[in-house]
Amino acid sequence: MLSSLLLAGIALPLTFAFPTLTPNVRLPGIKWPRQENNTTEDDTCNLASLQQPASTLTPPGADVSLVLIALGHGTQNYSCASETATPTAIGAVADLFNASCAVASGSTSLGSIAEDAAAIGAHFFVDNTTPDFDIVGLGNTQAKKVESMAAPQATNVPWLKLDAQAQGTTSAVKNIYRLQTVGGVAPKDCTGHKAGDVVTVEYEAQYWIYAITEVVEARRRKRGVGL
Repeated sequence: MLSSLLLAGIALPLTFAFPTLTPNVRLPGIKWPRQENNTTEDDTCNLASLQQPASTLTPPGADVSLVLIALGHGTQNYSCASETATPTAIGAVADLFNASCAVASGSTSLGSIAEDAAAIGAHFFVDNTTPDFDIVGLGNTQAKKVESMAAPQATNVPWLKLDAQAQGTTSAVKNIYRLQTVGGVAPKDCTGHKAGDVVTVEYEAQYWIYAITEVVEARRRKRGVGL
């Protein structure tokens, strides 16, 4: 069931922006467990050899490792200039949950989480074009869309490749891929909405998160010796 972040009927500013967070700082009211490594003792969560679904997006480079598959539950958000206008994209807001094990174990769905599972982070926009991912254990990543492809079904928002930007990023993350999307497509027009209204459309997506391997390995070595 899609997580509801519905904002319908509320006049909101055009930018859905949360304050920039430092690593491991929790949003008020949300308890986030620290993000763990990408493997477990029984190896069911091993992401090392996991391949992305087929797409036309440029694959990740040899210098990065898949460290997390996050399941995003939230809304794609659009503004209306008038009742006859086409909705304009102004970003998204979503809670992020750890779906690494579900995907690595061969689940064909987006990934599964318990209804009471604690979010491990948040996805939002710092302005209308700059997505932000704040994830406990990884840090904060501000990104830029560099590639897009149509989802297999037109009723779902496109799949994306995002590259981390130096400004606003405290993590070792280099690339984030939005894949396996469901929902989120804007209505054809703003019928029933007045100028300034925000239209929210529920969506889900997998976010495949890749970090610089050298940095990831260095952090694991430090943890291994208790640093």
